[in-house]
Amino acid sequence: MTDTQNPRTAFVIGGSRGVGAAAVRQYAARGTRVAIGYTSNDEAAKETARAAAEVGPEPILVKGDLGTEGASMTVRAAEELGGLDALVTTAVPLITGRTLGVTREDYERAFDVQVWGLWEIVRAGLPYLADGGGAVVAVTSLGSNSYARYYGALGPAKAAMEGLVRYYAAELGPKQVRVNAVSPCLIDNPGHGGEDQIAGVHEVIAAVAAKTPMRRLATPDEIASVAVALTTPAFVFVTGQVIAVDGGYSLLA
Repeated sequence: MTDTQNPRTAFVIGGSRGVGAAAVRQYAARGTRVAIGYTSNDEAAKETARAAAEVGPEPILVKGDLGTEGASMTVRAAEELGGLDALVTTAVPLITGRTLGVTREDYERAFDVQVWGLWEIVRAGLPYLADGGGAVVAVTSLGSNSYARYYGALGPAKAAMEGLVRYYAAELGPKQVRVNAVSPCLIDNPGHGGEDQIAGVHEVIAAVAAKTPMRRLATPDEIASVAVALTTPAFVFVTGQVIAVDGGYSLLA
C-alpha cells in the first residue's frame, strides 16, 4: 500500500450489486482503483462503475463465475489494476431451502462459490497481496453458526468459509497478509433476490428487525464500510476474525 490510509487497488467480487456495489463506491471515494467482479448482470456492473466514477477513479469490469473462474478473474484484475492491495468477496449464489429440501447440486454450487471460490482467489492473489502486505475480506453470515430455515445449503458453506478464513489468516500472517470476515444478519436490500423464493420472507424480515436491539436491518453501506475498513492500515494487526455487523442481533440469538 502506498497510502497510509487507503489501499491503492482493490478487487471486489460480487461488486455489481448490494454490499459489493457499496464497497466499490466507498473504495472509489477513498481514491482506490477498483475492479468489479460480477457474474452476468452487465447493466448492474456498468451502473455501479458509473456511480463509482462520479466520486473517484473509474473501475474496471471483470466478468466471470467465482465458482469456476475465481483464480483467472483475480489474476486479470491484479494485472489490469497494476497490483492488488485488497481482495473482497461478497458473492453468494441464490440458493434457498431447508437442509432436507436442497439438492446435492445446490450444496456443490454453494461450496464452489463460498469455499472453493475463496480458496482459489486467495491463492491466485497471494503473489500480488504479499508484495505490499495486503488484506482479504469475505462476507459471510450469521447463518453460518445459527439456524436459518432457508439457509440449508448456504449456512454450512458459510461455516466452512469462516474456517478457511481462520486457516488462511494463520498461514499468511508471516507474509503480512491479513484475512478476515464480516458477518451480517439480514440486510435491508430489496430487489437483490430471494424475495420470491422464501416463503414468509417479509414476516422473517419483520421479526429479525424487531428482535435486533437497534430495531432495524443493516444497509449495504453499513456492511461494506466494515469490510472496506478492515483492508486499510487502521486494522493492520487484525486477522483471522469474523466480525459480526448485526446491530446486536447475535447478542439475543
